[in-house]
Amino acid sequence: MATTEVSSQPLLPTEEKRSLIHTSSNPNDSTITISLEPEIVKNKTEQYKFLYFKISKVKTPSTISLLPCILLLFVFAMFSLGGVVALVRTIPDLFLPTTLEAVKRQAIMLKDYSNGSWKGYFHVIGVLSAIYIWKQTFSVPGAIFLLELCKYAGKPLMDQYFSEKLNYLRRQIDENRDNLFFYLLFIRMFPLSPWWILNLSSPLLLIPIDSFFTSMFFGSIPYNLACSQAGNLLSELQSTTDIWRPTLLLKMFFISLLSLIPPL
Repeated sequence: MATTEVSSQPLLPTEEKRSLIHTSSNPNDSTITISLEPEIVKNKTEQYKFLYFKISKVKTPSTISLLPCILLLFVFAMFSLGGVVALVRTIPDLFLPTTLEAVKRQAIMLKDYSNGSWKGYFHVIGVLSAIYIWKQTFSVPGAIFLLELCKYAGKPLMDQYFSEKLNYLRRQIDENRDNLFFYLLFIRMFPLSPWWILNLSSPLLLIPIDSFFTSMFFGSIPYNLACSQAGNLLSELQSTTDIWRPTLLLKMFFISLLSLIPPL
């Protein structure tokens, strides 16, 4: 951890000058000298004061040094993925659906298998839990990697090609800075709101992490509601548009209006 030592002493008159920055000969330390404004003393002479900051360099791991850990994490993810796939294949008559009719048949089969016995029920729950745990475990390092990638590569592209939209969003965020959480919550809850735009632009809009996290947590309720309803209706769907029924959209709209009550 970096350590800082501060000391002061009278300096020489104005005609004598020193370098403002001095570096220690020790490769692990550096001493920085900063000149302040001249101080007028009683005898009308000017004197300077210097502050000496001794800053110990903090060694940060380089990307090359982290490569073995990244490679090990990747290998572990692939092996564990193989285990999850093998576990999924233990469910009888399970296949990868490619059409809506196949999805409906798959949903009926899983429902019958799960409701047929306690063994089948816990089997399906166990496979679902394994898939979910694997997804959440490795989505965190993947998200961090993408965050760093977007931080250095995405910002120039967003500023260059979407500067007008970013400026508009910045104005909207600044106007609602006092009620930022409820403003973000309304955007999240509003039906068919483009989440990906807000997710990509949040770092560029200087949205605090606590407001982003809490609004994402509570704002995902309508989306999860739609996914749950879609899961229950899979065996009855005639087309993918049946998921977004008017009654569901109306419910999501009224839920989004609830987020406007506290600011009012």
